[in-house]
Amino acid sequence: MDLREGLNTEQIDAMSNTEGPLLVIAGPGSGKTHTLVRRTLSIIERGLARPEEIVLCTFTEKAALELRDRTRNDAAKFGMPQDLSGLVVGTIHGIANDFIEKFRHKTQLGNNFQVLDDLTRKLFINEVFEEIVEGFTSESPKSEDRLQWFKKWNSKWTTIDGLSDYFDRIAEELLDLDELKSSDDVLVSSLAVAYQRYRTLLIEKNCVDFSHLQVFFLDLLNSTSEGQQVKDSIKYVMVDEYQDTNYVQEQLVFALSSATKNLCVVGDEDQSLYRFRGATVRNILEFPQRQPGCKQVKLSINYRSHRQIVSAYDTYMKNHDWEGPTGVRFRFDKTIIPNPDADFPDYPAVISVMGISKEDEAAHLADFIQYLKQQLIIDDFSQVAILLHSVRAEHSGPYMNALTARGIKSFCPRARAFFENEEVQLVVAAVAVILGYVKENRDGNGYGAVQRMNRFVDESIELLANVCDENPSLAHAIQGLAQEIDKIKPGENLDRRIADYIYQLIAVSPLTNAMSDANKARNIATLSSLFATFQQFYGYSVITSKNLVSLRLSLFASFLRLLLDGGINEYEDPDQPFPREHVQIMTIHQAKGLEFPVTVVGSLRSNMGSGKEHDLKLGQFYKRPLFEPTNRITGFDRMRKHYVAFSRAEKILVLTADESKLPRSPDFDTIWASAQRWPGIKTEVLDSQGWDLKDRLPAKKPYSFTGDLKVYETCPRQYEMYRHLEFAPSRAVIIFFGLLVHQTIEDIHRRTLDGRGSDVNEEFIAEGFEFNFRHLVQREARKIGPEQKQAALNQIMNYWRQNADAIARVQETEVDVSLEKDDYILNGAIDLVLGDDNQLEVLDFKAQKRPAADHPMIKTYYQQLCIYAHILEERKKIRPSKLHIYWTGEADKNDALMSFDYDPKDVVEAAQHFEEVVRAIQAEQFAVLEVPEAKVCNECDFKPYCESIGTLKITTKTKGKR
Repeated sequence: MDLREGLNTEQIDAMSNTEGPLLVIAGPGSGKTHTLVRRTLSIIERGLARPEEIVLCTFTEKAALELRDRTRNDAAKFGMPQDLSGLVVGTIHGIANDFIEKFRHKTQLGNNFQVLDDLTRKLFINEVFEEIVEGFTSESPKSEDRLQWFKKWNSKWTTIDGLSDYFDRIAEELLDLDELKSSDDVLVSSLAVAYQRYRTLLIEKNCVDFSHLQVFFLDLLNSTSEGQQVKDSIKYVMVDEYQDTNYVQEQLVFALSSATKNLCVVGDEDQSLYRFRGATVRNILEFPQRQPGCKQVKLSINYRSHRQIVSAYDTYMKNHDWEGPTGVRFRFDKTIIPNPDADFPDYPAVISVMGISKEDEAAHLADFIQYLKQQLIIDDFSQVAILLHSVRAEHSGPYMNALTARGIKSFCPRARAFFENEEVQLVVAAVAVILGYVKENRDGNGYGAVQRMNRFVDESIELLANVCDENPSLAHAIQGLAQEIDKIKPGENLDRRIADYIYQLIAVSPLTNAMSDANKARNIATLSSLFATFQQFYGYSVITSKNLVSLRLSLFASFLRLLLDGGINEYEDPDQPFPREHVQIMTIHQAKGLEFPVTVVGSLRSNMGSGKEHDLKLGQFYKRPLFEPTNRITGFDRMRKHYVAFSRAEKILVLTADESKLPRSPDFDTIWASAQRWPGIKTEVLDSQGWDLKDRLPAKKPYSFTGDLKVYETCPRQYEMYRHLEFAPSRAVIIFFGLLVHQTIEDIHRRTLDGRGSDVNEEFIAEGFEFNFRHLVQREARKIGPEQKQAALNQIMNYWRQNADAIARVQETEVDVSLEKDDYILNGAIDLVLGDDNQLEVLDFKAQKRPAADHPMIKTYYQQLCIYAHILEERKKIRPSKLHIYWTGEADKNDALMSFDYDPKDVVEAAQHFEEVVRAIQAEQFAVLEVPEAKVCNECDFKPYCESIGTLKITTKTKGKR
């Protein structure tokens, strides 16, 4: 076994230098992922670290999955027998989240903390807006009143966007709030108070945004004994895309590697793209000074691009002035060279396309793309990617229209055209009619975005009316649902949530028919998730006579108005991100890390700017002075952004421009001069080329025993709807109950493992129970009732009172386990590992009554425990002796505890059973051949849908009456 196989000298140097800090400057297409994979395996193969002692960080989830899979594939290729499941691989945010989950009891967060994305964060700030911005006088005399925010940002929603950006910068730069509060700048001092309130409210409401995930993780690492244990357990840290890290991320990777200083960072300062998210190129440029004894390796051979393309973009970067006024250079000296072992046909590889207007430019480009396919130069239109600064309709539309006119499909899911889909408009219109959001019930037409929302609703209602003319059953269903609301008496409520109307509507044609179209079904599912988000952040658990007016105004004039104004992306299949026979249209940021045979960089005459406001306002409070000269930042960012775009090209780089727009930057002169203009190029050599479509292997998909396999075995249709199409469940009471029981029992175990088992008493349990209940309520609008709540507490108390001996033997709780197969990964979590005297036992909790001895679920649970036991045995080299299921719904321990002797022979049968389930899921075998138990259907959102398509009329071995 020689892990140097296939590596060049530079890559071998990077692989071999394992001790101490290492900077790998990796140019585009230089095989950095390949190098990181081999470096990781070399460390393991040489016995320098076990997999669980290695951390691999990268920038995107997709890149992390690729790194994980390629590491495992190369390990198999070289015959390495080690179990690599312990490798810590992910984005910095993802790794932070995992460790916070693991040591959550050492943070200020509770169970089920919610990680806010861009949308939910806006809604969170909207929800607590008054608490954040009001009453500054007592805390910050320099601040006037809330109007100062609107003077700066014009409206509430733009204020929310502005505050979000500042909050991120304050958090990520780890700024001292007392210093900010003492600032003479009114905005800065007010921001400090607003941020402090925001952070307090995040914790109170058990939420965390991406910035604070990192801040809380850093606090965990530096302020707790568990954090010190984490640092001591890590021997090697490798960070990809280091040029796009910010200050708190730098501090995180320094902390993670502090025990050994074995920190390897890989990146290319020329490809730094994320200044607008707080990233700074100084982290990679100053890394050698920040890490004494740092070695440097440059990966300079480009294995991706044609030599003309490499020469064009290498010259493009070198011709720019990268030196600051004090002589500091903002770029490492480097020369990117094409693969010396490759033969490059002498065709025009850098081409320009011009037009007298945007439409003319797009038409010429579409002609060129059509020519490539007609001449069989490309095998599939998906080999072409058009990269733009923005893919909103006003930017991508001319290209899409020109392609469509020539019969060429395009794929641009981030054009934010979600609300243009007919099925989305029909559902929105139906809900508007049901809730009475019609012209006569609105207070005027509103202004700006509200007007646009109202026009959209009115146009959608017109569409709905036409559809109802041909589908009277839909009109009848909508009328019936509207009458339900009309009949609500004062003081009464209707036990429906907004999302429930989707499940009623898809049971009626033509929306029932739409469900048979995967794209339409996913759009409706997305709408269900958005409605669930509305319910959570606007606080409407049910519809009442009292809240009807405010509910419909909040839903349409606030929530859907926000979505329509900002736009919603359409579904992107992670397993097939580039659909065949579609030209790909994406932003330059989306294209980072990708490559295409034909890469088009659109609209080089478009202007661009760089956000500098936050640095100018807050820079004096940073832990280190500002780095790049302010007046040079836009130029630097323009160079780097286009360098990323140009270097995505493998065979042909196409530059386009609309001659009617602003003059292009002089920075483009050299690369523009190297391009031959279409259609005047010589095509003889190009016509002889033929580039086959390369397979893009999807990442190994993870499946969960409980979240996937159990759901599928309960009902394939539920799996299809909730897991495959990702509809948002509306009826979550059972999930709520189980989580409440599990999490409070886990708190008992964790306190015991901390050596403080004597603290556990009825008061401790009751407080923890209420804490968990409160945080679950914040996530679920439909909570359990008082009787169910008391039943949950009784189950926990019964377990604690009757199992003191078992609790004393707890070794681990919530142990993550995984079983890797050729094309998927099975994940699970062992609720409890018990042990003493070199003996291990595995226990799983079920928050329900014990079923009959012959119930099929018992065998499934036993097989799941067999897999858990097998993985535990491989990991600890100790064979578990007993497997247990504890049914917390039983008051007596003798009834609650179900035990099995562990027989390793049963692992093969168990693995085969779960293999068959996964294969059925992968084959999308979602037809219901046997109706589930009545309880399952009665508690399912999709019961009306199943009734409408005849599923519940199946007579084959019906298990329960309905």
